[in-house]
Parts: sequence; C-alpha cells; structure tokens
Amino acid sequence: MTSPTPILVTAPNFRDAGGHATVDGRKVRTGLVYRSDGLGEVDAADAATLLRLGIGLVIDLRSDTERDREPDRVPEGAELLIADVMGRQNDELFGEVFADPDRAGELLGGTAGRDLMCEVYRRFVTTEGARTAYRDVFARMAAVEAPTVFHCSQGKDRTGWTSAVLLTLLGVPRVTIVEDYLASAEHLADKNGEILRHIAERGFDPAHLKPVFDVHEDYLNTAFTTAQERYGSVEGYVRDGLGLTDAEVARLRERLLTH
Repeated sequence: MTSPTPILVTAPNFRDAGGHATVDGRKVRTGLVYRSDGLGEVDAADAATLLRLGIGLVIDLRSDTERDREPDRVPEGAELLIADVMGRQNDELFGEVFADPDRAGELLGGTAGRDLMCEVYRRFVTTEGARTAYRDVFARMAAVEAPTVFHCSQGKDRTGWTSAVLLTLLGVPRVTIVEDYLASAEHLADKNGEILRHIAERGFDPAHLKPVFDVHEDYLNTAFTTAQERYGSVEGYVRDGLGLTDAEVARLRERLLTH
C-alpha cells in the first residue's frame, strides 16, 4: 500500500478533519480543524504550510515522555494546548512492549495485540485522565476562532477518537466516521513500514507489533460501545462524561457546520 500525497511531507497523517456531509444535509467546514500525527519533525517547507493554513492552536494529546522525546514544532504565533489523554498509562502499556523483543512476543502474540489496543480505546472513555483531556480539547475547540490541529504520535488512536467524537457531534454518519478513521492506514503506510523495518533490525518480530501500528474498526467500535454502555450515547458521553455544556456543543456546531 502506498500513502497518498500528504499535505505535510514530514507529518503524512496531517489532513483536514472537515469536508464530510452530515445526516441533515449540511457539511463540515474545511480549513478550520485538522488532525495529524506528530509535529516534532516538521521541516521548513511544512512549517511554511502550517503558517499558510493559519494554524493558531495546536492540541497535543501525547504523554510527557512522548513530548520530551519529540517536542512539537509549533507554528509561530500559535497556542499550544497539552491534553495528555493517557498519561503514565501510555508508558506502562507500551514501554515494556518496545523494550524487549521476547517480551513483545509474550505480550502481543495471538490476539493479545488487538486486545491491548481495544483496552486502550476503552480507557479513552473510562479513565478520569482521558475524560479531563478530552473535555479540555472540545471546550477549547468550541472557544477558539483560529484554525486548529489536534494530534498524537501517529494520529490514529487518541487523535482518531477525538475526530470520531467531533464528527459524531456534528452529525456525520457513523459509516463516514469509520471510513475517515480507517484512512490513517493508507496515510501512514510508508511511515509505519519504515518503523517496522527498524524494529525488525532490533530483533523484534514485526508481526507482533503490527496490531499496535494498525487501525481496525474493532478498536474504534470498542470506544463507541463503551460510551454507549456508560452514557447511553456519544452525546451522553460528551455531556455527562466530559462535562461539556449544551452551549459549548452548540458553538462547535455553529462554527464547524455550513448552513
């Protein structure tokens, strides 16, 4: 699989979160919200593109460890919001996996890799830290006027759930949301292929780690199902789990939907 031509060469999963039709015949505006993988390796050409797009808010969903390892290259004049979704859990869940090839096989063999990723998505909904982070994300997006980009390391999991919730609130059909989520596989194909080659050189079996780098509908459905079970709907999760007000949700819709 070959990745499509990226907007940012150094962040191939950077893409507009808008452009989707809603169930009531409207459309999510383009040029206002973007989703991305990490911005730590943005080169001069891509930095110029971010400036041209007018990015005024960067939302970083990564852990302290990830940010320390690869700090964002924030566009000049833009605000940086840290909204750490997983906190130390991210390091605890994945640190051991990537530390030892033998341990990776033990932890991720068979269906364990997919099971781990489903648990990660479940925690997006159930853990207090994740709910606090996502509350900050959507509250800030409701308040800001400038174009915004939200991202994690690969732009598929923490970012994928952010996009899925946002598009649900805007009235985009679930089938479209799933298609948008799965598109990360194509955008990240070349980048992930290179990462897995390097991992293999360190003695890891790429087959063990592939579920961590993949996107699967099962992962996203785990979060959707958990939100449904705990809060009755994604809207209930946003209202009761994240604590967003009706006014904030209305503001998101007013700002991001065409009439």
